[in-house]
Amino acid sequence: MSGKDDSRDHQIIRASGIGIAANLALSGSKAAVGALSGSIAIILDAVNNLTDALSAVLTLIGTKLAGKPADKEHPFGHGRIEYITTIAVAFVVAGAGVSSLVESARKLAEPSETSYGPVGLAILAAAVAVKLALSAFYLRVGRQTESETLKDTGADARFDAVITGATLLCALLNIWLGSRLLWLDGALGLCISLVIIRAGIVMMLSPLDGLLGKRSNHELAEQIRRDILSHGDVLGVFDLMIHDYGPRYRIGSVHIEVDDSMSAHRIHDLTRHLQKDLMDRYGIMFTIGIYACNCNDPSTTPMYRHIMEMLRAMPEVIQVHGLYIDPRDRTISFDTVVKFGIKDSTALQERIRKAVSDAYPGYSVDNGIDYDYTLS
Repeated sequence: MSGKDDSRDHQIIRASGIGIAANLALSGSKAAVGALSGSIAIILDAVNNLTDALSAVLTLIGTKLAGKPADKEHPFGHGRIEYITTIAVAFVVAGAGVSSLVESARKLAEPSETSYGPVGLAILAAAVAVKLALSAFYLRVGRQTESETLKDTGADARFDAVITGATLLCALLNIWLGSRLLWLDGALGLCISLVIIRAGIVMMLSPLDGLLGKRSNHELAEQIRRDILSHGDVLGVFDLMIHDYGPRYRIGSVHIEVDDSMSAHRIHDLTRHLQKDLMDRYGIMFTIGIYACNCNDPSTTPMYRHIMEMLRAMPEVIQVHGLYIDPRDRTISFDTVVKFGIKDSTALQERIRKAVSDAYPGYSVDNGIDYDYTLS
C-alpha cells in the first residue's frame, strides 16, 4: 500500500471515529430528552443518530477491509468493499426509517401530552449546530479521499440537522400552543421517518452504480484524451474505457491512431511513454491498442472521405474510427460507434458492411460495432 493510501485510510478512520463519538453523544442526550418529554419525534431523532453511529462503525470496517492488498484471488484489490459497506449503511438507515414510521403512526393515532424543559431545548439547539459541523467535516474529508461512504454520510448529517431543527420547532410550538397541537409530535415523527427512508434509498443508489459499472467522469476522460493527443505522433484517440475497482484502483484501455509508416520501435516507445505519463498523472494503468492510418495517402483519400461521409450520415452512427484502406490487399476495415439501445446490433453491422461493400465491390470489408463508453 502506498503512502497516499495510508493517508487516505487514516483520514477516513479519523473522520469515522469522530462521527461515532459525536453521534453516540447526541443519541444519548436526545434519548434522555425524548424520554423525559414524552416526545416520539425526539426519540426517533435519537434513533436516527444511533444509526449514524452504526454507519460510522461500518465505514471503519469497510475501510480496513478495502485496504487489504491485492492477492491471487483478487488481483485488482479489495476497494469495492467500500461500495458494499455503503449499501450496508443504506439498509441500516432505511430499516431504521421503516421502524420509526410504524412508531410514529401509533403516536399519531393515540397522541399524548409532551413536556419540554429549557435544558432539553438547549440540547436540541446544540445538536443542530453539531450536525451541521459534522456534515461539513464529512463532505470535506469525503472529497479529499474520494470516499463515497463519507460523502453520503455528510449528506445524511445535513438531513439530520434539518430533522433536529424541525423537532426543536415542534417543541416550541407545543410549549406555545399546548394541547391544541398534540398531533404535531406524531406527524413530525412520520415526516422524520420518511426522510430517513429516503436518505437510505438515495445512499444505496451511488454504490450500486459503482458495482454495476457506471459511466466514467466525462471531464476526466476528456482531459485524458487531450493529454494523449498532445503527443505529436498520436493522430486520434478512441475507445477510451476506465474500469473502477474502488477509490484506490482503476485500469483503463484506449486505442490511439498513428501513421502506418511508424516503425514498431517508435510505437513501442510511444506507448510506453504514454502509459507512464497516464499512470503518473491519473494513477490509472492503461492498456494501449493501435490503429494504423493512411488517411493522407493520395491514392486512398477520396475513398476515405466518401466512406466517412456515407457512414456519418447514418442516424445510428455517432463516430467512425480506425478506417484503414489497403489498395494492395483490397481491404477496408473500420469501427463504428453506435448509440446505446440498438436492438439488433448484428443486423446494423451487416447493413453498414453491405453499404460500404456495395459502394466498393472490389474490396473486402471488415467492420466492427463499438459503443461510446466515455467521451460524450
